[in-house]
Amino acid sequence: MKNDVLEYIGLDINKLSKIKENPIHFSGYNNPKTYKVYDYISVHDLEILITPLDRTAELKERYKMAKPLSEYLKTEDRKIHNIFLDVLDSASVSEIKKLEKLQEKFTQNLPYFIRYDKNYLWQIYYSEEDKKYFMLFPANEGETSVLFYIIKKKLEKEDTKIFVPISKKDYNEILLSSSEINDIENYIWLFTNEWPNIYEVCKEKLYITGKTKVKGIFETNYRNVYSTKESAKRLYTFLKALFILTTETNYKYTFTPTINDLGELELNYENKIVNLDNLSEFIDEQTEFKKIKEIELEQEIEKNEKKIKELKEYVKKQNEVYVMQEKQIAMFMQCKKSFFKKISYYFKSKKFVTPNIEEINIVDKCKDIEVETSGSYTIKELVNTTIKVTNIENKARDLRADIKSLELKKENLSRKIKNASEYIAEIEEHKKSIFEFWKFTNKDNILSLDVGDSIPNKIKLTFDMKQDLEIIGAKADAAQRQKLSINECEAVYIAKEYLEIINNIGEDNILEKNLNNLKKQMKNNSLDYLLDDYSKTKTLNNREHRESTREAIRILKINSATTLDEFKERLKYYKKLLSEAYNKITAITDLVVYIEKYNKKEEYVIGNIDPEKIFEKTDKDIEIHKINLKESSHLLYISNIVLFENNNQTLPLGMDTSTEVLLKNPKIENVKEENLKILVKDDEFNCHIRNIKIIE
Repeated sequence: MKNDVLEYIGLDINKLSKIKENPIHFSGYNNPKTYKVYDYISVHDLEILITPLDRTAELKERYKMAKPLSEYLKTEDRKIHNIFLDVLDSASVSEIKKLEKLQEKFTQNLPYFIRYDKNYLWQIYYSEEDKKYFMLFPANEGETSVLFYIIKKKLEKEDTKIFVPISKKDYNEILLSSSEINDIENYIWLFTNEWPNIYEVCKEKLYITGKTKVKGIFETNYRNVYSTKESAKRLYTFLKALFILTTETNYKYTFTPTINDLGELELNYENKIVNLDNLSEFIDEQTEFKKIKEIELEQEIEKNEKKIKELKEYVKKQNEVYVMQEKQIAMFMQCKKSFFKKISYYFKSKKFVTPNIEEINIVDKCKDIEVETSGSYTIKELVNTTIKVTNIENKARDLRADIKSLELKKENLSRKIKNASEYIAEIEEHKKSIFEFWKFTNKDNILSLDVGDSIPNKIKLTFDMKQDLEIIGAKADAAQRQKLSINECEAVYIAKEYLEIINNIGEDNILEKNLNNLKKQMKNNSLDYLLDDYSKTKTLNNREHRESTREAIRILKINSATTLDEFKERLKYYKKLLSEAYNKITAITDLVVYIEKYNKKEEYVIGNIDPEKIFEKTDKDIEIHKINLKESSHLLYISNIVLFENNNQTLPLGMDTSTEVLLKNPKIENVKEENLKILVKDDEFNCHIRNIKIIE
């Protein structure tokens, strides 16, 4: 028995008059709300039940087998009493003190995101039948100090209030109804692709917390707090409006998450924040924009319908001319089959003249666009206008496709008519003399009239890191294994690990500092390298191999006697190899590479396909350059073959340990800058905003 715990909490098992437990009635087993309601509750108002089951068991079974604390203490049944003694043995005075300090902090501040570490230990419920709180403590729980903390506070004269989650308790609906809160969860999921946590705190506040990704890249926390019915209702109306606008227009409007200076979730449409204050203005602007778009499209449709009509008429005339040419040529081809037909064609056929077709000339005349504005529109009007414009856009797109098809047909027919005209003209040219005509008709001419343009339709791949990294990484690694020598792979590795010395070979002080560091590493790591077992199986992204990582000390042949001049010469050799390797490798597809702000005088720069990797390297505000590389742009991938040897030929293909690439003299135009904010958690009570500037 742990007497130190009993002594600390002031519990004398032989004197139990101070602890009295009353029967509790509870039927809220199926309520789905777990850890959604947080409040300060009085310890003196909290009944304690102990169940022999652990908290993973069904709630109904745990409650069914639970007994009041007093029964565990007063019972003569040794088996039941021993359960309490086992719980006591798992308790700790130090852990009880930690709980006390934590709850003391809660009297001053709430946890920033409400839920706090190990809040599940409390296992506190509310009986609607008895209007009472009770703790359903699982005796099989590994951490039992929370029970003795409650007992200690119940034994004290002064009442203590504790901040805890209350499981299976419905929202009190002071600010919003349960159905409205459930709707908000669905709305936020649509915009963030993550489920939010919505907590009712101290009966009069709603905390909405969660995680999302800004720009679809950088993960951030957020927290929005609402303490009045008006503000909560406005939020509900706002999110419902954007939800309707998004879904009813078939995602013609999409709103992306962003974070403001307070760490609150906001929604962005085309780089403009849409919030509670400017929603009406946004609806008006978008409705008027759509109405103007509608008129523009209708004018375009009217113009294109006329153009299609004239193109069809023109193509019809072309067909008629071409049919006439085909008949003329067919007649000539028939005459070549016999002597008499040749003579007949020469004397009887009249000269064929290709009719001229007047070229069409469509003048685009656009009327001035005037839109009658009411000054105030509803979501329904914007949705209806958007749907109408979408239908008109579809019609306009179909007409553009029809025009393109007719123009191609017109061009092909023009080529055919031209070819046929030239052939007929050649026939007529040889009819000036019977002997010349006879000679011409005996030639084996292959006529080719159906000449048209072939239109290449190459689909350009674009890189999606989350979906395609495995495929792209394997292709990049395969290309580098095929095109780069072992020494060139070693050069890329040296550049990745020691970019400073590669960029500053002429700086002796920098080289000397790095050489001394390598010599120190040599002393510490030489035995590890010698003992490296090539037969030992290792894993790389769940794939087995038997290869060792590359070693700069071995590659650069560093030993205690290596001089600065020798070091410099080896670096020059590998830098030359690096340049040769760089010219051999190109991007597998169009690629976006991110680089942390750097000195632009540097020749080589390490970039990253995944900007979050740059973000994770520091906890400070950062600037990231965004570079759009075209397919076939030169770069080097830090793929598996760069980081590992492949002596056993067991190295998996891919970029399994790095998403980095090496660029040479990258061009950064600084055309556009974008500032992002990320809310970072420091501890249970504090967060801070990190700023990310993306420059491209």
